[in-house]
Amino acid sequence: MYLRTFGGVLVALGLVASVSCWSGLLGDEPYYKALRALEKYPGNVLYTTELRMAEPRHMLLGAGTAMGLPMGLVFGSLCLGLAELLAGRGRAA
Repeated sequence: MYLRTFGGVLVALGLVASVSCWSGLLGDEPYYKALRALEKYPGNVLYTTELRMAEPRHMLLGAGTAMGLPMGLVFGSLCLGLAELLAGRGRAA
């Protein structure tokens, strides 16, 4: 019972994490602002530094978007499958 619930929660959390990171990725204003400024003034050290400071957060949001749902599905399915195996073992005995 608890393992099934935990598996469902993991799947839901994976979906929520992926959507949350996606909305954060689209609304990452400091990154896009620094990118536009660097396109306008290529080679400016200040804008290059701003872009380098905003890049790690943007890349982590991208990684969270790409991996949130698959990781939730994998670990949630693992818990659901384990719960099914344990329930079947109790019925067979």
